[in-house]
Amino acid sequence: MSPTAGARILGLSTTHPGLPLSQDELYETFYADFYREVPDAEQIFKATQVRTRHMAWDPREHFAGRTAPSMSERMRGWEENVLALGAETVGSVLKGVDTADVGSFTMASCTGYAGPTPEMLLAKEFGLPVHLRRTFVGHMGCYAAFNALKVGLDSVTARPDELAVVSCCEICSLHVRPEMTKEQVVVHGLFADGAAAVLLGPDDGRGPAVLRTHTETHYATSEAMTWRVQDDGFRMTLSPYVPAILSGAVESFVENLLRPMGLSRQDVRHWGVHPGGPKIIDLVGARLGLTDAQLAASRHILASRGNCSSSTILLILEQLLAGTHDAVPRPGEFGVLMAFGPGLTMESALVRF
Repeated sequence: MSPTAGARILGLSTTHPGLPLSQDELYETFYADFYREVPDAEQIFKATQVRTRHMAWDPREHFAGRTAPSMSERMRGWEENVLALGAETVGSVLKGVDTADVGSFTMASCTGYAGPTPEMLLAKEFGLPVHLRRTFVGHMGCYAAFNALKVGLDSVTARPDELAVVSCCEICSLHVRPEMTKEQVVVHGLFADGAAAVLLGPDDGRGPAVLRTHTETHYATSEAMTWRVQDDGFRMTLSPYVPAILSGAVESFVENLLRPMGLSRQDVRHWGVHPGGPKIIDLVGARLGLTDAQLAASRHILASRGNCSSSTILLILEQLLAGTHDAVPRPGEFGVLMAFGPGLTMESALVRF
């Protein structure tokens, strides 16, 4: 099968709330006391390799010295911040666009809920058509950008005279929980807040072409990573075996993405691996034979932004397009993007720059 595209990424915008917070300072001024009962908490926290994160809710202001915020307070915080970050990124990709041409708007977020859903309120703000097809993708976690993208890709492929907007907004900082376990030290050391939006359009030669997507869900490991709503906030569980499970499956997973297009790993120069943690990058990279340069964008986002759940892979794509850590992609070169989440679910996309 020849690598032809039905849709291209015509615009990409990312943002974060507030200023970056130092991981070392956060630990010293909040988490050291918060996790004082957990052995080796500092070592575990810093082993995430995150250096700075952006947080809408600074834990030192919202979770120290008083009763933890209620679920309703957290959901108000989610709605306020998702609308603000969504407006910034969606507004950016819609600049110069005739809004009458937008036929589909999909938003992904797993860190909160409200109705009307945020993409409806943003559609109203930007004057998108009243007959707009809207989809809200909730609670799928770090791989949800691919689910949102696939809705947009299908829309553009079916109606090539229309454009599609895809948005990912995550406010993970709302869900600090007073649970004294090593697992929660890892979770609270990794996750951060961020948003991204893309504009998809027909294959007219502009922007990266999305050639194919591929999904695999490993039902036997469904409890290795979970994300559930509790009375005292959303709660994530994260098995230490997740990196090994993913690395064991990733070779055949990538092969299944590329083979139908007549490609192999050696044909792909640019890689975006979701930084669910440093071990995931290390083991997946080693199993695929990727170089330090090919993993640099993923490592940079982990260190400078943390894991921003569904928006993270779009942050990495932005780095790849800018050529920040390697050469700027040349026209015709291939890239693979991948992310992982509850299920365990593995999602991927093949792009041609």
